[in-house]
Amino acid sequence: MVDGMNRYFPDRHAGLPAFIRAARFKPVRVVHGYHMGDVDALLDRLVEEVEAGRPVRPLIDAAALRTTRWREGYDRSEVDALLAEVTRRTEV
Repeated sequence: MVDGMNRYFPDRHAGLPAFIRAARFKPVRVVHGYHMGDVDALLDRLVEEVEAGRPVRPLIDAAALRTTRWREGYDRSEVDALLAEVTRRTEV
C-alpha cells in the first residue's frame, strides 16, 4: 500500500472529488439556467459517490435539475459539460 492505495490497483478517480468541488459556473438570468441549489446538491452527492467508489452514472442520469429563468441560475451548458466530464472520467 502506498498512501492508502494499492499500488497494483491505483485509484483511477484520484483528484476527481477536488475537480468537482472546484467547479464554478457562470450565473445567468433571463435565459434558462439550472437551479443553483439543485446543482450544488448534485455535486455534493457526486463527491460522496466517487469517494465511496460507487458509480456516478446512475446518479447523473437520474438527476432532475430544475430550471430557472428570472431567478439567477447556473449556465446549463457549463453544468452539462462538467457532468459529461465526470461521467467520462469515471467510465474510463
